[in-house]
Amino acid sequence: MSTKAFIKNSILIAVLFTAGYSLHGQNPKTARSVFKDGNYFKAIEIYTKLLEKEPNNPEYNFNMGMSYLNTNIDPKRALDYLLKTEMEGKFDDELLLHIARAHTHHLDYENALIYLHKYRLVAGNRAMKNPVYHKLKADCITAQDLLKYPVNVQFQNLGSNINSPFPDYNPFITGDGSKIIFTTRRKQRPGAKPEFDGYYPSDIMTSVKKPDGWFFSDRLSDKINSVFDEQSVGLSKNGDTLYFYIDHVDDVGDIFMSTLKNKIYSTPKRLGPEINTSAMESACSISQDGNKMLFSSMRPGGLGGFDLYMIRKTGRNTWSEPENLGPEINTPLNEDYPTLSADGNTLFFCSNGHPGMGGYDLFFSTWDEESKIWTKPQNMGYPINSPGDEKNISFMDNATTAVMAALRPDSYGDLDIYQVDYALIDDNAPSLFLFNLALPEGETLPELRVKNNYAELIGSYFPNRLTGLYVLALYPGKYYLYIDAPGYVPYNEVLVVNQFHKRQDNNVRFIKLTENPK
Repeated sequence: MSTKAFIKNSILIAVLFTAGYSLHGQNPKTARSVFKDGNYFKAIEIYTKLLEKEPNNPEYNFNMGMSYLNTNIDPKRALDYLLKTEMEGKFDDELLLHIARAHTHHLDYENALIYLHKYRLVAGNRAMKNPVYHKLKADCITAQDLLKYPVNVQFQNLGSNINSPFPDYNPFITGDGSKIIFTTRRKQRPGAKPEFDGYYPSDIMTSVKKPDGWFFSDRLSDKINSVFDEQSVGLSKNGDTLYFYIDHVDDVGDIFMSTLKNKIYSTPKRLGPEINTSAMESACSISQDGNKMLFSSMRPGGLGGFDLYMIRKTGRNTWSEPENLGPEINTPLNEDYPTLSADGNTLFFCSNGHPGMGGYDLFFSTWDEESKIWTKPQNMGYPINSPGDEKNISFMDNATTAVMAALRPDSYGDLDIYQVDYALIDDNAPSLFLFNLALPEGETLPELRVKNNYAELIGSYFPNRLTGLYVLALYPGKYYLYIDAPGYVPYNEVLVVNQFHKRQDNNVRFIKLTENPK
């Protein structure tokens, strides 16, 4: 971390405490209590003092490390404290998983895998039944490939008129790039006090683009914001309709909409029963033509956690029954924050179930109009994704510029909102795909056959002898991928190549074969 960023983070911690918290004594009982409550900022403040007196105390080091690991102050600092805990002797097996995760924040996935192996040896059968172990291992293997083939993008911090030392996140931009909506947890009301986690209640902000940059952001009116929590979760491409999630004492887990009238967002209206249920719904978006809406929900009947669903307009004010996007998109964990490209044919979303860099990663999928399916998701790559949580990305109509929240060296102290610009690629050039097929050591990697939409064989591919990756150069269109490996169920996949694949220097894909039970 740079000196500048470290100073900003130190200021953030100080601000959080002078804004409404006192230390109530720097004693182990208080430290343990605030750590258990999830106020990691306060825990860091107290444990810093306690560790000055007892630098080798394993409990202090563990809770300090976990506090850094669970905040955006500087997750990299967690590693030293967790390693110190390991050195001091007795510890719970789960510590090895936390150390592995801490290594990922240094992009050191090799050592992360070493600690996962240690955990496997110590925990035995418990490791094989632990989904955290399996997910973290899959992330480490996936991330090693993603790091080899970074996406060619440039990040630009949107500056102090948008960002603050507090978390600024969930940005959505209009198609023409003239307006942005986002969520903040900075202090917005006189007398406001931090919540249990040390942050202020979330509010929704807006700003407009001027020739010389973004105008100083404003808090939306009290029709939208309250003394409780509101978060932006979607925005129509023209900016006329805002979708947001509320977390109030007596009302939580539904999505509301508000429309722009005379430059002011109207009194919110709860979305209908096609979307909102007694379960939690957390985000939604609507296609530019207004005929498709995608949303995330924890309703019964899903594949686990938050799933993505789609409804279609059937009349002026009527919608179809929700359709789960299925196991190609949804996993036993969480998929959230669906947004659509301008043409409605590319779906962007986040997931902590598909393998990635760690935490939540951003993915995209293409709509196949013929078969009416969303194709196999593709990780949006590094450095778009990181070992932390990337939850939403919002593209302008030009399809090469987006906004997203990220934690980077020039952040103001926590998550900041950035403009992301993809390198321009020759429209006449094909998109390059790298397919990784992981098989047990010693097994021969099979042939990958590709056919076009007319069932004509485009080519037969074998992996590169050095990298083990299949390299395909494909022009926009629809393709069918086939793999027939002895001992495995035949694999096939529909791949629709569109303009978004042009924005990737390399489209890194991962194929997993299923063993044939016979």
